[in-house]
Amino acid sequence: MLNSNQFFQNVSQRLAANSYAPLAPQTYQPLGFKFGVRRSGFELSKFGVCERFFLFAEIPNLDATVLQSYSAGAFQFANKNKSTPLPNGLFSCVFCFAVVVTENLDPQLAQAIRDSSPIKHWSAFEMPVVYDVANGGLYYFEKTPVWGAAYYAGFRQEVKNNLG
Repeated sequence: MLNSNQFFQNVSQRLAANSYAPLAPQTYQPLGFKFGVRRSGFELSKFGVCERFFLFAEIPNLDATVLQSYSAGAFQFANKNKSTPLPNGLFSCVFCFAVVVTENLDPQLAQAIRDSSPIKHWSAFEMPVVYDVANGGLYYFEKTPVWGAAYYAGFRQEVKNNLG
């Protein structure tokens, strides 16, 4: 098990090795994010420029409402800070992984995270992810819904490659 500082150190190194660039702290720290990175590039399979964001926060006493609010805020930040001015769907898409580091995640919330489909957006994606420092568990949506099924294996692999 890693404490939160070790987790952030390991993850930041892994994200850098996977071509993610750190965002300027003055853009995300005033909004309560501890760390943020982005990777942008043209992807033929996504029909345009794809921007992937990982945004991190430490939130003690996490509950479902707080997690949903955090994920929505991270997604809004990602949309406002993408490098291309094109709207999503017009040769542009945004994927946002809203990561919360907490301790002693409630088991019912952990199961809800695994089972609940992320909010759907047009040519965009947000996925809340939780790392529990108490048990070293990483929790995220593990199922594949019909809508967007072609992408979910890739989203889960992105989480595993960068956070697992």
